[in-house]
Amino acid sequence: MEEMQKPQGGAAPEERELFRQVWQRVTETGGGESPIEVLPAAVPERALAAPDPGERMERRCGELRAALGEALTGAAAYEALARRLGNRPAGRQLRGLAGAARRRSKRLAVACFLLDGVWYLPQNPGGERRETTVMGGLRERYLAERRSEEGCRSAAARAEDGDLANLWLDLAAESRESAQTVRRLLEEL
Repeated sequence: MEEMQKPQGGAAPEERELFRQVWQRVTETGGGESPIEVLPAAVPERALAAPDPGERMERRCGELRAALGEALTGAAAYEALARRLGNRPAGRQLRGLAGAARRRSKRLAVACFLLDGVWYLPQNPGGERRETTVMGGLRERYLAERRSEEGCRSAAARAEDGDLANLWLDLAAESRESAQTVRRLLEEL
């Protein structure tokens, strides 16, 4: 009788038992040894290994850089809205929000630099700028600040480092304050 090939993967214990029962019914004597060896379920080596520190650092820096880009985009949007409002009190408040967003981006850049040693703080964030009304622009900034707050809280919950978690929580509070300021501006206009 030809020797059958052994399966490449593994099988769960239930599958091994089921195979044994079926094989007993198939053989004439009811107990012949199977030419096929059913291996235990294979566990990928990657699943057993601890997460790669380099991957963790890249993920953290990726989150930080994404938030940094959002902060710089927000600063540019606040500055554009402030130019449209001129020297009125609302324009001055928007310039203050732009400064706060730039400070947030600097804090994020420093945190990333401390993790990977690469200084990343683009001067021109680029991004797509749409022409909108002042009210529409303020609404967009309000919604962006709320998303930023939620994202920062989520990142704080995932952070394995206490200092990084505190930074994310501080940034979440700053985003909440900015959203409240934008809401007050909308109510005043």
